[in-house]
This record gives sequence, C-alpha cells and structure tokens, in this order.
Amino acid sequence: MKSDERLKRATRTTYTGLIVNLALTAFKLFAGIVGNSAAMLADAIHSFSDLITDFVVILGLRIASKPEDRSHNYGHGKVETLCTVFVALVLFAAGVQILFWGMGRLGLLLDGYALEPPGKIALFAAILSILSKEALYRYTRKKALELKSDALLANAWHHRTDALSSGCAALGIGTAVLFGGKWVAADPLTAVFLSLVIFETALKIFYKSLDELIEASLDEESKHTIEKIIRDTGGILSFHGLKTRKIGNSIAVEACIKVDASLNIREADRITDLVENRLKESFGEESYILIKAEPVSGLFPGLFPPEINNSGPDSSGVSSSEVKNPEVNSSEVKNPEVNSSGITGKKESPGYRKFLSAGKAASNGFIKLLKWKLGLYNHDCK
Repeated sequence: MKSDERLKRATRTTYTGLIVNLALTAFKLFAGIVGNSAAMLADAIHSFSDLITDFVVILGLRIASKPEDRSHNYGHGKVETLCTVFVALVLFAAGVQILFWGMGRLGLLLDGYALEPPGKIALFAAILSILSKEALYRYTRKKALELKSDALLANAWHHRTDALSSGCAALGIGTAVLFGGKWVAADPLTAVFLSLVIFETALKIFYKSLDELIEASLDEESKHTIEKIIRDTGGILSFHGLKTRKIGNSIAVEACIKVDASLNIREADRITDLVENRLKESFGEESYILIKAEPVSGLFPGLFPPEINNSGPDSSGVSSSEVKNPEVNSSEVKNPEVNSSGITGKKESPGYRKFLSAGKAASNGFIKLLKWKLGLYNHDCK
C-alpha cells in the first residue's frame, strides 16, 4: 500500500474517533457535574485524554509518512513510535488523575461526610459511552491491523479502556443510585479500580514502544518467518548474523548468506535479490532489507536448483574451471622438472596439471559435502 493512501485511511479513522470523543467528553462532563458523580467526572477526563491523543496521532502519522531524505536515510517512521509513547504517557496521567479523584471522595466518606448519590443522567451517560467507545475500539483496531500502524492500535486500546472505564462507572453509579446510603461508596471505589486498569494498559503500550525506540529485535514469530524464507531460497548453503528491528510500520533486516564459491558475481547477486524480494512480499515493500553474500569453496555446483546457472562464465567472461590453480607452490615454478608427485622427470603439460587440480578440488568438495550433510561442517563467517 502506498504511503499516501495509508496516511489518508489512518487520518480518516482518527478523525472519526476525534468527533466521537469530542461529543462524549462534553456530554459526560455535563452529566458528571449535574449528576454529582465522581466516577463520571473521572470518565470525562479519560475521554478528554482521548481527544489529545487523537490530535497527536494525526500529526505523527503525517510526519511519519514523509519519504527518506538526506538527514533521515531510513525515513521518519520512528515519529509514529514517539506518538505511541505519548499516547501511553497521557493514558498513564489520566489514570493518576482518576486515582486521586476517587481516593479523595473515599477520604471524605471515611471522615464522616455524607455524599449525595449520583443522578440518573450520569448512569445514562455511562451506558451511552460504553456502546459508542466499544464500537469505536473495534473500528479503529480493524483499521490499525490493516494499515499495520502501532499508533492507531495504541489509540484503539485507548478507546477500549474508555469503554471499560464507562462500564465500571455504570456499575458504581448504578449501585449508588439503586441502593443509596453506604452504597454511595461504590462510585469512588469504581474510580480507583478503573485507574488501576488504565495503568496496566498504559504500561504495556509504553514498554512495547520503548523497546522499538531502543532498537529491540522483532518478535520470535517474525524472526522465525524470516529465517524460514532465507533457508527455503535456492542457492543458499547457510546464513548467520541475522539482525532485525522495527522502524514505524516497517521493518529492517540484515543477514549474511553463504553461497558456492564457483558462482560468479551476477549469480550471487541474483540469489540476494531473490531473498530480498521474498522478504518484502511477506513484510511489505517499504521494508529495509540488506543481504550480503559470502562464498564457500569446495562444494559441488549441482547442489543448486536449475534456475541458478553455476557453470556459466563469470563477469570477466572466464569460466571458473579455466582459472589457474592457485595452489601451485614456488618450488614448482622454480623447477619445472619436478612434477606434483615430487619425482623428477618429464615436464608436466598444462592439461595434466589442470587434471590434477580438478581431481583435488573434487575430492575436497566431496569430503566437505559429506560433512555438511552430516552437520559436521561449519559455514559460519569468520
């Protein structure tokens, strides 16, 4: 999905929540004051915090959608993560406010003050808030998963906590309205319980976003998917040095793959391109993928699938089988009358020397192949 289209859909989703939150905040504030309900006033503050986060998410999504530039080579995706952190902090602050509000009302009760039971308008506002905020949560969460936006997902959970807070408020207000007397304490007790629920949600969102800001690796499921894609790609003998991280709604992957040394530059590059394309198919076209190919000598070209042509000429136009044997020592050069077996005699012809070199390479390759198949051969880069 193009970044412009993603931004447009995410902004539309957030604006929907903003309009609902604006209406709910005004009505709940009115109902809390007129209905004399601490729980409803606390719930109104929570809805007001939703308004703030909606504005921040819209701003963050606009900045995060900007393309790469000279000073931001990996784009502006981290801005979306920063917005998610801000949402978590605002949510935490709302929880603190609700906690103190509820504790203050309980303190008055313990000191012997008689509290008036809340009015029915507060109960009606709580029920209306439950229905609207739960619907808003489901709508925002669905869009967040489609757009792969952590900021939208955090905002969706903000809507869900508002629905939960309204549910607690409805329970406390309803109990106080129906039974009165000492049951009036149910209203501030509900506010205290609600603050603890908000704290838990805020800490979860904050921890996840902070992990991303300090370059934490992707989750185990994502890493296993990446490893499987690399292993299943033809022409790769092994890999190591896998590094992953998240950048906004995109990911970054680095890895070193081992390929047969007989492959030329074009063939090795073709394998790395294949890995990168497959990873982008799974994690999105805007992913940052860096795959480095390193050679492993002494293995048979026949290990690879037909689409990788291992026997063709390299980029210089010379076949790998035509390269001179690099293992000829200085004694052979100084004394051409000494053959490879160490016996002085007739000078070896170039064809005979190639034959010996090919035989030695084949035997070494066969031994290494057996070790590799038995899991005794280590391909890790040094």
